[in-house]
Amino acid sequence: MLFVGIDPGLTGAFAVLDQKGLLGVFDLPTMPIPGVGPKALVQRKIDGRALLELLLKSCPAGEARPTIVIEAVGTMGGANNAVQTQGSLLRSLGAIETVAECLKCKVLYVAPQTWKRTYGLIDPSLKQTQRKSKALETARRCFPSCTDLGRAKDHNRAEAVLLARYAQMEFA
Repeated sequence: MLFVGIDPGLTGAFAVLDQKGLLGVFDLPTMPIPGVGPKALVQRKIDGRALLELLLKSCPAGEARPTIVIEAVGTMGGANNAVQTQGSLLRSLGAIETVAECLKCKVLYVAPQTWKRTYGLIDPSLKQTQRKSKALETARRCFPSCTDLGRAKDHNRAEAVLLARYAQMEFA
C-alpha cells in the first residue's frame, strides 16, 4: 500500500512510502502567478500539472492509487500580510486537493498536533528553528539512507516523510 504525505504550502514537500520504505521525497513544484505585480507579497503558486506528473512518476506502475495524507491547515486572524500568506496556503491546498481528486486517490487530513505528537515534535519550550531541526533529525533516523534531507531547509521534506510514515502506521 502506497502512502503520500504532503506538507502543503509553497515551500512544502511530499514523500512517497510503501511497505518496503521511502520511494521518494520531492519539493512541491511551483510556478509564477501570471500577471501578478512585482510588489505582491505572494509571487508563486503550486504548479498542478507538474505535481500531477511527479506523483504519477513516483508511484510504481501497477500499484493501487496511493492514499494521500495532507497536513490539515486552516486560517487564523492576523495582519494583512498574514492574510495574504494564509490565502496562499489555502490556494496551495486547493491545488493539491484537485490533483488528488483527478488521480482518484483517497485523501485524509491529519492535524499537525496529532502526527507531530507521535514523534515528540510538540514541545512549547522549543523555538520554531529547533522544532524544524528536530523534525529533520527524526526523519533522518527513520530513513538513514535518504539523501534528500541533508540541508537545514529540507525541514518541509522531513515533515512530509514523517507524515507519510505516520499515515502508514495509523491507516495501513
